[in-house]
Amino acid sequence: MLVWSFVQSMTMDPGQVPVFWGFHLGDPENKRRRYCLMCNIFKPERCHHCSSCNRCVLNMDHHCPWINNCIGFWNRKFFILLLIYVLIVTYFVAITMAYAWLDSIQWSLDAYYFSSKPKDQRLLIMNIVVQVAYMLNGIVGILMTMFLRFHINLALSNKTTIENLEMKGRPYQSLYDISATKNWEQIFGGNRWLWPFPVFCGSGKPLGDGIYWPTNRQDDAERNQNSAGSRRQQSVVSPHRSQQNSQQRAPNQNFGAQGSGSK
Repeated sequence: MLVWSFVQSMTMDPGQVPVFWGFHLGDPENKRRRYCLMCNIFKPERCHHCSSCNRCVLNMDHHCPWINNCIGFWNRKFFILLLIYVLIVTYFVAITMAYAWLDSIQWSLDAYYFSSKPKDQRLLIMNIVVQVAYMLNGIVGILMTMFLRFHINLALSNKTTIENLEMKGRPYQSLYDISATKNWEQIFGGNRWLWPFPVFCGSGKPLGDGIYWPTNRQDDAERNQNSAGSRRQQSVVSPHRSQQNSQQRAPNQNFGAQGSGSK
């Protein structure tokens, strides 16, 4: 799973801006567009230009040099899974190597401090390797724990690393924070059975398109509800209204028939 998550994070396109997005008129969002002078395109919300990849990335979180790819809308799930499985591996190594690490320390003390065991150059080198490897694994485990905790907090509050840096680490509520569950589903998708696996399979895709984002503003929520309600009213006509429309059309039809008869 770790290797699978690593390959998916490295090879998956983080998200491109659609061709000619923002150029056509009649867009439902009347907002001031951000324009990228490097890519010569308009940038949607939460889209940023990556100088390393030399392109604009949808919902860009950061550029990761370890996978040589940006973390964006489409591969953020794989990146978080990569952190989770790396942390699981480090904990597994720490548990399984604990006895060998303690045994190497005990042998070193008995042989070179208490002189209760004969000294052996080969065992000394092997025990030094075990101790150094265990300490490096512990350091990686501590760093990955802090790093994973940071990214999980960002995901649950619907923030990105770039947005957090723009606020200079100050606590704030994101405009796109619509609840922890919905924020998580925007990254991992609606199918909970696919959350542990670095795949999409249709139902496991991130919710949304990476361009338009629901917000927690009251006016935005009311506008979305009103637009949805107007669309439903246009598509569904009540029987009473249809009966009134037929009654109104009937006199007009009779009047047209009388006029044609008089001619």
